[in-house]
Amino acid sequence: MDSLMSTPLVIWLGLALLFGIIELLTVGFFFVFFAVGAFVAGLVSLVLPSVPGQILVFLVVSMVSVFFARPLLKNTLNVGDRPAKESNAAALVGTEVLVLEDVDKYQGRVKVVHNGEVWTAYLAEPQEGEVLSADSPGLVVQVDGSKLAVRPKA
Repeated sequence: MDSLMSTPLVIWLGLALLFGIIELLTVGFFFVFFAVGAFVAGLVSLVLPSVPGQILVFLVVSMVSVFFARPLLKNTLNVGDRPAKESNAAALVGTEVLVLEDVDKYQGRVKVVHNGEVWTAYLAEPQEGEVLSADSPGLVVQVDGSKLAVRPKA
């Protein structure tokens, strides 16, 4: 049991824990790879008593993880510079609707083609007296609370 709780192993596991805590307090998937490197170095310390060798393992595993695994994680989990996809009502912008009741600059009713939802709508940027007639196609320009701003589909 003494060999399992050797000083280098405890130090490496402590560093892994410290890097893990730092990762939880930050964003961007960076310190987690140093936690992995420290954990692997701790395992290596059980068979390789050389501290410089353990440090080399820590550095190699950490750097390889940062350069290869980090980009994969960022892309998979949508973290970083890429904008998140719109969801819920905001995702309706640009979708096609079918007009159920005439839509003017104040109100009307439309049905979203791809999911069948019925919404109250109004005509976005209408010309004087312009109306979007029933059974005509339209496009969602904006979600305005519980109403959709629509325009005629060109």
